[in-house]
Amino acid sequence: MSLSCYQSLFQLWFLSSLRTFFAVVQQLLLRLVASSTATSTPPPLRWEPEPDAPIDLEKPYNHDRYLDAETGAFPSKPLPHLPQPFAVFEELLDLVNGPLPALSLGEDKSEEAISRRPFGEKWRAKVRAQPTLDFTSLKDDTPTLQRAHAVLAWLVHFYVHSTPPPPNKEIVVPASIARPLVQVSQWLKIAPVLTYADTVLWNFELEDAEKEFTANNMTFTTLFNKSNEAARDESEFYRCCAWIEQRGFDCTKLITSLVEDLECPPLSNDLDKADYHELIADHLRGLAPVVHDLTDILMSVKNSCRPNAFYSSIRPWYRGSDTEGEGLRWVYEGVEDCGSLELSGPSAGQTSTFHVLDALLGVQHNDKSRPFMERMLQYMPSEQRALLRHLQHQSHYIRDLVNESEAVRSAYNAVVDAMAKFRTDHLQVAVRYVVSPKDKCPITGLSAAMSQAGCPAQQRKSRGTGGNELSTMLKGSRDSTRSMRVVV
Repeated sequence: MSLSCYQSLFQLWFLSSLRTFFAVVQQLLLRLVASSTATSTPPPLRWEPEPDAPIDLEKPYNHDRYLDAETGAFPSKPLPHLPQPFAVFEELLDLVNGPLPALSLGEDKSEEAISRRPFGEKWRAKVRAQPTLDFTSLKDDTPTLQRAHAVLAWLVHFYVHSTPPPPNKEIVVPASIARPLVQVSQWLKIAPVLTYADTVLWNFELEDAEKEFTANNMTFTTLFNKSNEAARDESEFYRCCAWIEQRGFDCTKLITSLVEDLECPPLSNDLDKADYHELIADHLRGLAPVVHDLTDILMSVKNSCRPNAFYSSIRPWYRGSDTEGEGLRWVYEGVEDCGSLELSGPSAGQTSTFHVLDALLGVQHNDKSRPFMERMLQYMPSEQRALLRHLQHQSHYIRDLVNESEAVRSAYNAVVDAMAKFRTDHLQVAVRYVVSPKDKCPITGLSAAMSQAGCPAQQRKSRGTGGNELSTMLKGSRDSTRSMRVVV
């Protein structure tokens, strides 16, 4: 062999050794960073989120102050993945959010589910073995905090619901995911559990970044059912929510224009006043068709998400601590006073769209729906809560115009009627997707638990994913809306 050949082999060996050396050094540095960010026995963490900042009423109401001007409640682009050393949580999520069979519902006693138990036990042990990291270095990076909340909240629900029901009715969520979720939630001022934002608003990639930002161009990245036949149902359920969110943003923009004109009433003659009333009525006339579109989008879910798949394979993963039929208590390890935490899970009641419309119309929810609607605000991103609070201050006098002008009254009543129809149809969807499947106790897709375990958690009153008694709340919401109709 010639000298040049030996030299080439030596160079190859040297470069390979050098790469190996730097890879080892990189891993050591990452471990050092992680160890400096982690605490072996951190002091108990108390849930003490900062109160929402006061609304500056000197500034005019405008949704652009609280939402993205182009994408509304959605981030302007997909959220960034967590950096090192926090990327370990992304890796844990990837293990159960892939096309290969992974976790099953802990209450599921089917043969397929039982065959997945060993993997689930190993995965949960891996979660428990992780160090408890301090996320303070991300405190001022809102998009990354939102991603952290989503990843950690999905991990909590995967962990809890893949665990076979414990005999003591209590499940301990390990500090490795519980503490950072509470820490991040305090900075974001949002409940430390899976929310609507985590499943829809913060859970997408764009299929083609060059194309229009629409729900049809979104891929929903995390699913509870990515490895089974309910994957399409779950993805399309989120897509329906995304379409409602995007069309709802059109409502928000129309309401901004309306409020801008509400803030500039005429000062003198009757002619000016008549023109002003017609201007306000015209804004309201533009709202009613959009609300009807929201109803059509809602009803379209039946074309893409099967009721039995939703009830048996999707909805059980959403349940929070206060929606467990058998009273399963979640204990967040390393967190003080877990009973004070809001842990209901995701619900459509956490979207700001219908809260915004309620605020404009002045809907006063009755005792059947008000507690739920008010509690869902804590599960909403704080910017959307701020928008609602500002709107509530600015739009209260629209009812005066309703009483002054037939044109305004007619247009206002048309929006009320559209909202009432949406809520009536929402009740029908709830019956189709929750009440009827509960009565039939189906075996569908991944989860056969409800039949083999005698449906223990489902034979009680149907509860929504936000912890409410479903039919009572939805009827109360519909009736409160209908009561706003003005008849002279």
